[in-house]
Amino acid sequence: MNKIFGLTLLILLTSCSHYLLNNEGFTRPPKNYKFSYQKKSAKLTSTKIIDTTAIYYLTNSNYYRDSDAYKNNDGYIRFYANGKFKMQGSKTYPKIDEINNVNYGIVGYFKIKGNVVKLQIYTDINAGSDQLEFGIIDENSDLILLNENPRTDLCLGYSEKAIRKKINEISVFRANLNPKIYKKIKIEGMTYDKPNW
Repeated sequence: MNKIFGLTLLILLTSCSHYLLNNEGFTRPPKNYKFSYQKKSAKLTSTKIIDTTAIYYLTNSNYYRDSDAYKNNDGYIRFYANGKFKMQGSKTYPKIDEINNVNYGIVGYFKIKGNVVKLQIYTDINAGSDQLEFGIIDENSDLILLNENPRTDLCLGYSEKAIRKKINEISVFRANLNPKIYKKIKIEGMTYDKPNW
């Protein structure tokens, strides 16, 4: 019985990625963690689709339609030209020193296909794992993310047409979820430090 318990414990311990906390207290992947988006991440040469000289800010957003009781947390996303991004919650308007500090926020990689943006975010869920969020850059240059994990439908990808349909859907089963609209905002004083993940 002790051998079975020991073997089970060993499997559980080796199957988790065991996230790390940096000096600022934010979740980071362990050194050997491989993002599946890492090799296929965006390599930006212009700011036409994703603007790396701006942040995308989410504020006063409801999770469910027609409900003020369930709010999404305010926060922002900062994208980097090498396919990396950081996402940070914020109780107040983002401060420039936090925006510029690569050690703040949770991190990940992103891919772009047309106006579709796919995020792979590293979190502390299940002792460290990546989560997916998909969305589009709309006509106003804002980022609209779906409030659902694409893995939940056993569908690992959405086209722009499918994402737009989900955003506008009026069916009984989906109409209750609001998309998250991150407004593109230019911030004075943004500087570049190489992302360290």
